[in-house]
Amino acid sequence: MSLIMINLAVLINKIETSPTGCTRLSFMAAKITKIGQTSDKISARGGLPLFLRYVEQIGLYSLISGVILPHIFQANKGLQLQSFLKQIIAFFIDGSNMAISGFDQSKKDDAYASLLECAPKQLASSHQIKRYFQKLSFINSVIFNFILHELFIWRLKMTEPRIIELGVDTMVLDNDDAKKRQGCEVTYKNKKGFQPLHISWKMYLIDVFFRKGSAHSNHENDYIERVVAIVKLIRSRYSSHVPIILCGDSGFCDQKAFKVFEDDLFIHYITNGKLYPNTKEHLQGVDLESGGTIEKGKAIWKFIEFGNKLGSWKKFRRCIFTHLERDYDGQYVMNFDKPDSVIYTNIGNCPKDDQMLRDAGFDHYFEASFIVKKSHQRGADELIHRSIKDLATKEQLPFKSFGMNRAYYFMLVITHFLFETYKQDVTVQVIPSSVYPETFRRKLIDFAVKIVSHARQTTLKVTTSVYNSININSLWILCQSPPRIQNT
Repeated sequence: MSLIMINLAVLINKIETSPTGCTRLSFMAAKITKIGQTSDKISARGGLPLFLRYVEQIGLYSLISGVILPHIFQANKGLQLQSFLKQIIAFFIDGSNMAISGFDQSKKDDAYASLLECAPKQLASSHQIKRYFQKLSFINSVIFNFILHELFIWRLKMTEPRIIELGVDTMVLDNDDAKKRQGCEVTYKNKKGFQPLHISWKMYLIDVFFRKGSAHSNHENDYIERVVAIVKLIRSRYSSHVPIILCGDSGFCDQKAFKVFEDDLFIHYITNGKLYPNTKEHLQGVDLESGGTIEKGKAIWKFIEFGNKLGSWKKFRRCIFTHLERDYDGQYVMNFDKPDSVIYTNIGNCPKDDQMLRDAGFDHYFEASFIVKKSHQRGADELIHRSIKDLATKEQLPFKSFGMNRAYYFMLVITHFLFETYKQDVTVQVIPSSVYPETFRRKLIDFAVKIVSHARQTTLKVTTSVYNSININSLWILCQSPPRIQNT
């Protein structure tokens, strides 16, 4: 009983009265009693200066200026190209307000101007941004792709891969709820929007053809022309003998394209096809047990290969039929719900392409089981689509003009390319290179900083917690001397 009285007395001694008349315990933090304001430059986008310094040091601005400036009129006054590029890249990486009107809000923020290392009056308004996209609307996809190609060659020469595996796919941008847009048409998903054609390498989009929504995968000659452009780029700027394998879904299963790949480009392809009636009829008499088996966790696939020649084809091609016998949960798949598929490839049937593959030491690529596994890995293309949509935060494009939306989308794709290279070159020791933009922003962009100018130096100050958790000083050093783009 006496012990309880002693503890109560100690507690009473720790009770104080605040200036507002409220009581609190002395060991509690002081309560906020009023609101004030400061002229200090404080921002919650502390990671932007590091990313922008990286972009500057790799030489991106000079690359884009050399490509874009000959095609637009640039007045001596007003928003200049490099300032536009810096602000639109910061706009995409920041992601806190993806409306074009957000530029008007940022223009009033002196701290934001300091982050971008420019005077407040140099920040663009929404009208200036729209006018600049109007200038860029007259630039076609070929010119924009030249920039992506230079970035692609930059990374190829850095990593020196012995084999290049490309993915081709389309991505639907759902603009069904947006106001009328030029080229916004019904897609195969029954939503109005756009459907750009993408060619990817690893986590990078290396070639983009911005198209209307109704343009299907193999629309006109788009697919063949873009693959030809990429292969010629690799052969002329990187290696004339490196094996190239192109993977695509059933929308790209086309005899005309296969002939170009086999006879003109000398590249391999792994393409899914459709189960047509004559193929199904042939498979009815085939014993899957005589083929092979692939196990991945609890999932089991049965496969068998044969030569297949569709009605309009002029020759037989290597075809592999796959059947999912047991799913990833270990459940056997019923006959009425079996996800069967066929895969077409020229691996093993094209002497010149095959020799390149053998010379590079990739003999295992000829195995049917490995070809099936490569086909299954096509889902990685969808991860790139998820990442770029995450960076954009929404699928709706901001303009009514098709040309302006095309320019906007290419700026987004270029920024996404830099986002991926930044993770590889700068932040790989702090955060996994596989993280999506939302996680990246939360950990490496959205932290508080104070910008202080003293003795002709400007210092970016962060809390001790941030300084130590992401090792920001080391990141800053890496941003000063990243590998530069060697364009010719």
